[in-house]
Amino acid sequence: MSDTEHKHHLDDIPDAHLIEHRWHIPPLVWVIPLVAALIGGWIVIERWIERGPVISISFLTAEGIEPGKTRIRYKNVDIGRVTAVKFADADGGIIVSAAIDKHASRFLRDDSRLWVVRPRISPGGITGISTLFSGAYISLAAGKAEEQRRDFVGLEVAPINTEDAPGREFVLHTVDVGSLDIGSPVLFRRVKAGRVVGYKLDDDGRGVQLRVFVDAPFDRFVTTDTRFWQASGVDFSFGAEGLKVEWQSLISVVIGGLAFESPADNPLAPPASTGATFTLFGDHDEAMKRPYHDVRPFVVYFNDSLRGLAVGAPVEFRGIVIGEVRSIGIEYDKAKGIFRTPVEIDIYPQRLRDRYREGAPRADDSTDAAHRDLVNRLIAAGMRAQLKTGNLITGQLYVGLDFFAKAAPAKLNWNDKRVELPTVPGGLAQLQDSIGNIADKLDKMPLDQISSQLLTTMRSLDATLHSTSALVDKLNTDVAPEAKAALADARKAMDAAQATLSQESPLQSNLRDTLKQLSRSARALADLSDYLERHPESLIRGKQGGDQ
Repeated sequence: MSDTEHKHHLDDIPDAHLIEHRWHIPPLVWVIPLVAALIGGWIVIERWIERGPVISISFLTAEGIEPGKTRIRYKNVDIGRVTAVKFADADGGIIVSAAIDKHASRFLRDDSRLWVVRPRISPGGITGISTLFSGAYISLAAGKAEEQRRDFVGLEVAPINTEDAPGREFVLHTVDVGSLDIGSPVLFRRVKAGRVVGYKLDDDGRGVQLRVFVDAPFDRFVTTDTRFWQASGVDFSFGAEGLKVEWQSLISVVIGGLAFESPADNPLAPPASTGATFTLFGDHDEAMKRPYHDVRPFVVYFNDSLRGLAVGAPVEFRGIVIGEVRSIGIEYDKAKGIFRTPVEIDIYPQRLRDRYREGAPRADDSTDAAHRDLVNRLIAAGMRAQLKTGNLITGQLYVGLDFFAKAAPAKLNWNDKRVELPTVPGGLAQLQDSIGNIADKLDKMPLDQISSQLLTTMRSLDATLHSTSALVDKLNTDVAPEAKAALADARKAMDAAQATLSQESPLQSNLRDTLKQLSRSARALADLSDYLERHPESLIRGKQGGDQ
């Protein structure tokens, strides 16, 4: 293309003109959605900034839990809400996810506890009544640990919250909980002083640890020497001492409970520290047994049956309990080729010392040598161990120590590992021996000869009875008619005598007249006697005309 053509081509292109830009205001209808979008975005950003942590709680069941509805509460204040519920992969349990408010994240400690609040009847009372109308919720008890936590294992039973209550918590160790449960009362002298707040198995599964909370001011009575025992229900016991019935309170009878007390002989023990561990005994007697440090072990062998003798049975000296049975075993005696039943007993000399009357002389057994010398002298004097019946109804036995004048001589071997005390047969064995002796004597009696003589005597007696019967028959036949006639004659004589002696009979009339005449004659004689006494001369001169 030539330069002329190129120039004409450029002239054909129109010139560009600068046009000034003008702003167009959008319609007012778009302003409102724009403002709403800005506000919504701000709210989302604010909630994202203020959003708290999401925690997971594992439960055995999701009863009463609904995503989006079930709330998380701390001291009855909503601090979160359940967002999801799903099955656990491992054990088939339930995993509950919940969003917690940011301001409440400080309560999610390592020792915090969560549980579902439902209506429940427990030893502590009826709880969760409000959930009948508002629905179940998850309650949080904040812990005190420094570490934070997001995964929790929910409790199936609501714990007892004692955070703000004055008092102290203690730990009791026992073999089993019996009828105790969370909320069971803790009694002090039959007054409610606390409650059971939790329990768990030992790591080896051989016992249970109970956590109890004792309210103030009762907690100051828990000392290092305090004893706790089961006070559930009514305790009926048949022992060697007889029937015993004990209970603490009506509450403990119905729902179970435990009690504590310190021995009366040690009131100055220091207070126990918070969290101290105690042993939970089975009953009051077991708890209050004095822990004697001076224990003298012995072993006794009885030829009697040990049925009715139990571990813990008392060892008594003339009615005073001075020890108890520790164990009952069996062993084989190779020398004699028999089995023997060793009964190991523990003697507490202090129990006997406590019984000394003030001012009375005491036996010296303070040293081992003195103790051995004292026991040797007692054995030489006839002291023996014997099985005795403590209760005729239950047949329970106990070991009694007493002196027997006819006991065979015995000596103790103090070199043995277990010193053996000599024994004598029990009362039942003596009775059996007596019955055996009677049976032996009966066997030696000539029963055949006695039976023959007795048969002869019975025959003679039978003949005598026949003769007596015949005599009675003869009397009825021969003598009875004559006796009847004699009785009739006697009746007639009696009738005649009665007629003669009656007042209307002539004999009675004549007799009355005769008696009257005799009375007049006696009166005349009395007058004559009186006259002669006054005029004795009349016997010579006769009666004068003027004499009276």
